[in-house]
Amino acid sequence: MNKYRQLRKERNLSQANLAERLGVSQTAVSQWETDKNYPDINTIKQLADIYSVTTDYLLGVDSSRLKKDNEIVVYTRVPAGVEWANIEERAGYEELGVKMLENGKTYVGFKVSDDEMAPVFLKDDVLIVEVRDNCEDGEIALVQVSGYDAEIKYVFMQPNGVLVQPLVPSKRGDFYANTSKEKARILGVVRQVRRSL
Repeated sequence: MNKYRQLRKERNLSQANLAERLGVSQTAVSQWETDKNYPDINTIKQLADIYSVTTDYLLGVDSSRLKKDNEIVVYTRVPAGVEWANIEERAGYEELGVKMLENGKTYVGFKVSDDEMAPVFLKDDVLIVEVRDNCEDGEIALVQVSGYDAEIKYVFMQPNGVLVQPLVPSKRGDFYANTSKEKARILGVVRQVRRSL
């Protein structure tokens, strides 16, 4: 049985009653129920309200398979040499509800797995990272150096290369000259921190 017809019958509505509530003809309702025509998007919204279902259900979309606008993938590890699109297969991840920072930009989360970056970032903090291949001088970025997993570091641009500095001042930074075989690759810039209290 057609879902439009089934929902109408479950609510004990006649085609005429439903048509009147929607401000459409009874013929239109009949055509939806026989798959000869489909309601427009505004009518679908009204039907969803009347039937207490989602518009996705009426459109036949499995909403459990859709990524919500306010969710991002959170990685626990960014392996060397792996593109973002393939990381889900190789690293842990979870969904995290966030307010979008800026439309049109891509964000991922990076979950801190230990206290090596304390006191700046603590274990289980989730860093919201804007995916990009460059950063401003002094920004905290997700950096990958050939052959190693990506790490969170301060990045300082120098005329002849890049200085990558750990967040903990007592640790030594590394300089990568523009002419060096080893390159510091920027994967993204930290834009927010989510800390559970």
